[in-house]
Amino acid sequence: MPWPTLRTCQQEAVDRYMADRKGQREWLAMLTPGAGKTIFALYVAATLKQMGVIYRVAVYVPSDSLRQQWADVASVFGLELLPVREPSDYNDRESDGFVATYAQMNASGAERAYLAVTSTPTLAILDEAHHLGDNKTWGDGTRRALTHAENILMLTGTPWRSDDCPIPWCRYDPETGRVLVDFAYEYGNAVADNVCRAVEIHAYDGQARYLDNATEITKSLRDTGKGRELGKMFDAVFDPEQEWTPALLEKAHQLLADRRKDVPDAGGLVVTDSKERAKAIAATLARISGQQPTVVTSEDDQAVAKLDAFRHDGSKMWLVAIRMVSEGVDVPRLMVGCYLSRWKTPLFFRQYVGRFVRTRPECPPQFDAHIIIPAVSILMELSTEIEQELRDKLSRFDDAELDADDEAGATSDALPTASVPQQRQESSASGDAHQTELFDLDGNPVDTADGTPAPPGIITLEAGSAEFYRSDRRGIGQNADIYLPGHRACLDYNIPITYARHMAELLVNQERTAAASPAAAPQPAPIPAYKKKDMIRAEVDRSVERLARMQCRHAGNDNTQARGKRQTTINTDLMRRFGARPDCTTSTLKRILDYLDTEIKKEAARDVGRRGTGRAR
Repeated sequence: MPWPTLRTCQQEAVDRYMADRKGQREWLAMLTPGAGKTIFALYVAATLKQMGVIYRVAVYVPSDSLRQQWADVASVFGLELLPVREPSDYNDRESDGFVATYAQMNASGAERAYLAVTSTPTLAILDEAHHLGDNKTWGDGTRRALTHAENILMLTGTPWRSDDCPIPWCRYDPETGRVLVDFAYEYGNAVADNVCRAVEIHAYDGQARYLDNATEITKSLRDTGKGRELGKMFDAVFDPEQEWTPALLEKAHQLLADRRKDVPDAGGLVVTDSKERAKAIAATLARISGQQPTVVTSEDDQAVAKLDAFRHDGSKMWLVAIRMVSEGVDVPRLMVGCYLSRWKTPLFFRQYVGRFVRTRPECPPQFDAHIIIPAVSILMELSTEIEQELRDKLSRFDDAELDADDEAGATSDALPTASVPQQRQESSASGDAHQTELFDLDGNPVDTADGTPAPPGIITLEAGSAEFYRSDRRGIGQNADIYLPGHRACLDYNIPITYARHMAELLVNQERTAAASPAAAPQPAPIPAYKKKDMIRAEVDRSVERLARMQCRHAGNDNTQARGKRQTTINTDLMRRFGARPDCTTSTLKRILDYLDTEIKKEAARDVGRRGTGRAR
């Protein structure tokens, strides 16, 4: 099977790595979520294996679900990697390597991985390498395991941590303390190259009322709050009994319903902080959408299976999770999010946004994703940083055009601004933003940060209501000849006018693009090595059961209890002959299966002999 074609950014990363690898054992690539870190790393691994530089690949990931994902993608490159579930998976010589989690690098796991990596030239791939600072045991165990690795390729979309714990093998700038990366491909570049989709962030403000030491406090979400005070505000607006959160979920579901008109399997993700709140949000979404959402929590043993089912079932609309889908989970159909979490670190927020930027052939990148957030100042600042990256990196327009758009706003030849709320910031002489305005759906100012009262007619916000603004700083305008056909198409097809700019771009591209040639028939995906091993294990279990049944029938005592004892006897004999089943490699499992087949044939021959003797009598 041919390897996947690399994107330009992936090919640049491959070229840079190949140029650096001989003189640099540890190498760090920062590719924004959705840019294709997995494909890049496996392309490098497969290439080095073909060259004879390495013979095995050891992949380390932060979560259980990623083990299987990496093994599945590796098979496309002809690499058979086993997700480590049994001790023998580290050193199964019929595979090309293994995929383990950082949590498995305890004393015994690290020692087994160390022996496997040391026995032959191995490339180690560390996915989301910044996780190695989360737990000292992870870092120490992984260091032990990779003591003699030929090369270490580190991957991350967010090369920093919220604490001061250093990331193993990373180099730091002595002046700024920032991680030094060997290759960087940021979100703004990815959107400009149509590698990732843009994300429009919608923020909703509201007045939160709560009691503090028997005193009633009324605060706007936009008021700067810290620590306990901000926690009280969150408690008020995130309370499922209040009207504010259901109102936000209503708006999020409307966005998802609109998006599913274009992308029928588009999905939504709500992230929150507690199991109880997740259940309450799911109940509200079930009432709004008429469909029970998928709820995943870290305590749920079926969480990975539920995520996998949601990934492939396009009829499912909503996923509600407690933090565990912040990164590493590849669900490309996610296009609408609702951020109802107290987590305010840049790392976590960017990882959450990264769940919505992935593109796929079924959905062009021109269709933006949408995320709803509370209008908390820290989250708005993080949103602005992401949007600023888009503004700085989008290269389809020059700086003069972008500046003109900012100064003049939308003119009569561009997208109308009356129905498109904006975030506007004015800078003081020092360069610091000192004023932020929020605009309602009609473009009227709602309130100002310096205390200026809202104009007449603007209702004071309560916990049960919310005003809307959308920050959109990309500065991309369209003249009337391009924009108006897209606007008319949205009206004709009952598509929200917020998509008029994207519809206009699609119409222009359709006119320029000739009819696409018929696509080649897709080739069936190869079966990964770990699935083959699971199939052999299952076949061994079935053969043991079959042999036990035949032997019990021969003894004239064929009942459930007798078969169970006979299976125990057979398994004990197999362990004496071949070793403990969890330690068996694929080749050993095949030998067990051959042995059982022989025994079954012998037992069948005895049955034939007994029946023949009976007829002769």
